Amino acid sequence: MFDLRGIKSWYQTDVGELISHAVEQHMWRVTSCIFGYSVIQVGDTFVNRELLKNCTIPMQISIDRSQTADIISSPAALPICSDSTDLFVLPHTLDFTEKPHEILREVERCLVPEGHMIIIGFNPYSFYGLWRLFFSRKNLAPWNAKFYSVQRLRDWSSLLGFEEVELHFVGHLLPFKRIQSWGKMQSLRQLLQYQLTNIGGVYIFVARKRVARLTPLKRVWPTTSNQILTGKLPKPTVGMQENVESR
Repeated sequence: MFDLRGIKSWYQTDVGELISHAVEQHMWRVTSCIFGYSVIQVGDTFVNRELLKNCTIPMQISIDRSQTADIISSPAALPICSDSTDLFVLPHTLDFTEKPHEILREVERCLVPEGHMIIIGFNPYSFYGLWRLFFSRKNLAPWNAKFYSVQRLRDWSSLLGFEEVELHFVGHLLPFKRIQSWGKMQSLRQLLQYQLTNIGGVYIFVARKRVARLTPLKRVWPTTSNQILTGKLPKPTVGMQENVESR
């Protein structure tokens, strides 16, 4: 199942607006350094946010099951040619699907060599993950999401031939508007952001598709021009005959 309607509604709440603004700022910086011809965003999660505003890639395509998407399709079976896309953006795409491995394999297939993949997801080792323990059974977003850890993403992406490029965390306080906007909590937020970065509620995971460059080595047969010993090579059998006759 791939349904982002619940998380869309949550990002329109007060605390969701704060998180989406922080994600947008990081995305502007990350995508401004990625070049190419086409970028595909799978799922329109962040309402009223332009994640690709500073992206220099001209062709920007959205894929979703909603009628507002450029291409209506399942993310586990992308109607995209292999080795044709420079950047994939997955905003909570893996958090709300039963087929994360299939989606990652499709992304790897469609990416060009040295292409990039950006995954936005919820961190289970955070205040958000702790709060999810109490509300996961209520089937409410974002607490009904999968909350895959960064280490698991690293393992999955490494098996598919990706290498990690960047990693950022946002949302280091409890998921409440009053706490996150309280002036006295800003010093604590800055302390957690710089000292305990990995406990942020939402991560931005950037990876690059690696390509094995295997150059076959030609066997060089010895010729008169590349012999190690110049001149006429000695004949070992001559010495062996002399030794036999002397005996």
